[in-house]
Amino acid sequence: MTELTPSISQPQKRRDRSFLARLHGEPGIVNLAGNYNYLETGYYTSLDLEAEGFDIHPTCKEALDAYVTPLMLEKAKLNDVPVPEWYITNGYFEPPVIIDTINPFMTRHSIVERQGHVDRVAKSMTRNFKYAICCQEIPHEATVGSFRAILGWSVVPAHRPLAEALWKVFRIPLAVVRTIQLADDQILLSDINPLPFEKLNNRERFFLQKRIEQWLI
Repeated sequence: MTELTPSISQPQKRRDRSFLARLHGEPGIVNLAGNYNYLETGYYTSLDLEAEGFDIHPTCKEALDAYVTPLMLEKAKLNDVPVPEWYITNGYFEPPVIIDTINPFMTRHSIVERQGHVDRVAKSMTRNFKYAICCQEIPHEATVGSFRAILGWSVVPAHRPLAEALWKVFRIPLAVVRTIQLADDQILLSDINPLPFEKLNNRERFFLQKRIEQWLI
């Protein structure tokens, strides 16, 4: 295996190390598995390398900050990344909104546009009003969309400023990013989701390969 650093021992092969790399011009190691959800292989790969003393991104904290929606929204806001107005409730909400679950037993979202759907969606998403949900307000004439972020870059030029900001703030190498685009074309960050490495298209892989200095396999 390629030498990672002379100061500490080599990583033990307790997890899948197939997606570890060093980037041109950046310190440390990136975990390019793409899915860093708790209990997934990518999460435990980062956990193992952190425990062994390596400078790895994303760290487990960075992954949780990105994937838990209210944590992500607050961290983005504190770092001047534009986000919608949002609040947490375990019951009533006012459409139109995007609802994200924040309980440990489900990961779901729903776009609610009509008042008549509130009671049904609230009961389902909160598990009969037991758990909280995160509600993001959808401004008038705004649209909900998504794009794929690869190390601070996106295929679509309009999304690249937000992709770059997410890489700097969250250190998530690969992500599907949910957005709210306002009537004036401003793009707000709404959610960050996994983008497994194997789902990258040819153009995304080509860009990624240019950024990689060395695969650590």
